[in-house]
Amino acid sequence: MTQAFSNIRILDFTQVLAGPFAAQQLSLLGAEVIKVEQPGDGDQVRRLICGEELRALGLSPSYLMCNVNKRGIVLDLKAPEAKEIVTRLIRESDVVMENFKAGQMDRLGFGYEFAKSIRPDIIYCSISGYGQQGPKAGVPAYDGAIQAASGMMNVNGHPETGPTRAAFFPVDMSTGLTAALAISGALYRRKETGEGQRLDVAMLDSALTLQASRVVCHTVEGEEATLDGNESVTRMPTANVYPTTDGHLQIAAVQESQVKALFDTIGIGALLDDPRYADRDGRIEHGEFLKGQITNALATDSAKNWATKLQAAKVPIAKINRYADVVADEQMAHRDIFTDVDGPPSLGGSQKLVIAAYMADVDGPAVRHPAPDHGQHTDEVLGEIGYTDAEIAGFHDSGAV
Repeated sequence: MTQAFSNIRILDFTQVLAGPFAAQQLSLLGAEVIKVEQPGDGDQVRRLICGEELRALGLSPSYLMCNVNKRGIVLDLKAPEAKEIVTRLIRESDVVMENFKAGQMDRLGFGYEFAKSIRPDIIYCSISGYGQQGPKAGVPAYDGAIQAASGMMNVNGHPETGPTRAAFFPVDMSTGLTAALAISGALYRRKETGEGQRLDVAMLDSALTLQASRVVCHTVEGEEATLDGNESVTRMPTANVYPTTDGHLQIAAVQESQVKALFDTIGIGALLDDPRYADRDGRIEHGEFLKGQITNALATDSAKNWATKLQAAKVPIAKINRYADVVADEQMAHRDIFTDVDGPPSLGGSQKLVIAAYMADVDGPAVRHPAPDHGQHTDEVLGEIGYTDAEIAGFHDSGAV
């Protein structure tokens, strides 16, 4: 198996979601990743968003997912021994990743210039909330704060109740994908030029990119977005969320043929004979009336039955699913997004994890081994970079590892 990054080694100082997810995406294509954690609890995400059993083990679902294929070591970056250990690790690495506050790695003595002095062609990726320069460079940030700062929460929510944050982590995950793309590009450039590169990935930028199709409506035309709840930004009444007898449907009938199929299927096709509703502009103008007609029609049957009928009529539509519905969907049997992965030694068993959002006919993304227990590979990795058993024992005694 010859994957895209089979001969690439990444030294990963990141924690929580954005950085670890970026390194995970590269590991799925063959990169070897050495995850460096601090003594004690290690990566913060080990004990976040999980039940008591996994919290006690330091193996939250998010940690298990974001750190597959990695080997893990513990290293106190403030210990006197750390400088030589990091020097040896960088010498054997192609990429360094970190997501401390801007400037923190420089203060620890492990910034880009230090890494470049050891390996001139190093690719050094810094991930932060607001970037490495500017008045907010040192401001700490998590997903929720950037959802607010980027305007994302100003377009999510209902006019009656105000802004709403997403119930997942869109900024973290999109930042991880951004960083993975940036590193991939830098690796290709290095192959062509022999040169390394400094990469500055900001969560704020990633959040704006995720919203780009709305943001440019403001930068180009001056539009200020409003809270629209579940109504489409197109203002079309045929592209909203509607209730049924047992759940909700998201309808996205935007083309004339789709609108006709929608109205015919739900039994209000005669409305299109009225000039007031015959075209898009008219339907938008009379949106409140049409929303009422659609609501009344859909209230007569279940979400599943309507989805079956409307999909058969070629209307873009989906039942709003629970995660359990998604996992059980028959389409998932034809995708590799959910993968059963063996647990780390302290957990055992196997866990169904979300892995790669694409498939390839050859040498595609693959899980080789589970996320590491805290410090699981410390001695192994230190031995590979030239330390003796006695030296490694000394590091343990001093608390450096």
